[in-house]
Amino acid sequence: MTLIITPDNTDFSAYMAETEPSVKVLPVESWENALVAAVNQPEHITGARLPWSKTHDKIRFRPGEVTLWQGINGHGKSQILGQAILGFTAQGQKSCIASFEMRPVSTLKRMLRQVSMNDQPGEAAARQMMSWLTGKAWIYDQLGRAEPRTLAAVIRYCAERLKIDHFVIDSLMRCVAGEDDYNGQKDFVELLCRLAQDCNIHIHLVHHARKRENEDQKPGKFDAKGSGAIVDQVDQMLTIWRNKKKEKDVDKALRVPGGSISEDLEKTPDCLLICDKNRHGEWEGTVALWYHAPSLQYTPDSRRLPLNFMRDRGYDA
Repeated sequence: MTLIITPDNTDFSAYMAETEPSVKVLPVESWENALVAAVNQPEHITGARLPWSKTHDKIRFRPGEVTLWQGINGHGKSQILGQAILGFTAQGQKSCIASFEMRPVSTLKRMLRQVSMNDQPGEAAARQMMSWLTGKAWIYDQLGRAEPRTLAAVIRYCAERLKIDHFVIDSLMRCVAGEDDYNGQKDFVELLCRLAQDCNIHIHLVHHARKRENEDQKPGKFDAKGSGAIVDQVDQMLTIWRNKKKEKDVDKALRVPGGSISEDLEKTPDCLLICDKNRHGEWEGTVALWYHAPSLQYTPDSRRLPLNFMRDRGYDA
């Protein structure tokens, strides 16, 4: 079954120390083969893919980088990130989720609906998913506040012992003193960037955006709560924006006896995935998504066909 990592069942003491400087100071010729390979091979996009094929030449998740997943509270950022993790699993990659706001069983119940593609999965579906996740997914069981030094040890342990590719932190504000602790935020994100590089993994950091007076306005990279250094330091920034106006319009249309949804409204996206920063790629822009409520999945078009993660390679190809 999926391993639940806790301080009680795991000794992190060997992973509390910083990397020795001597390990990082290397002669320039150490990179000779890598440089020659880069010169001889044409540029091509690499890294783990999101579940939707229309994003594959735009956004990727590479070792040694940090992605900030931003969104207004209640707009589905953790839910979409969980779906992305299932896509990474289908691509043969390993992940650990550290959610300081949800219990492990709650996290797994949401993943079960996404994997089973319906809202009432049974015991057989649960056991099938757990078998599929064995050796590929872990959860760090810690609710409430998380100490940066302890979390750094957990990340080092997961990278060295479990050979994970992706580490999810949900969320930033559970790891610092508060929204006005700008120095703590800067130091923590700097620590994550260093850990991603030292451990050669991808770290996904969930963060809240400021809630505007009107939720119909899409947040951007200047709307992240707290220090501006958060966005400055990460490699990628993805904003999740849920189309609350469409939800109200749909509800209004269906409340009328015999009411129906217009074709234009149906084709309007339920959610936008906005890339505001892509340090190692040229593309920045917006990806339209549609929500399939029974499976808690976001899909690539208005047909709302959920993805079968255990059958496919983690995307709608």
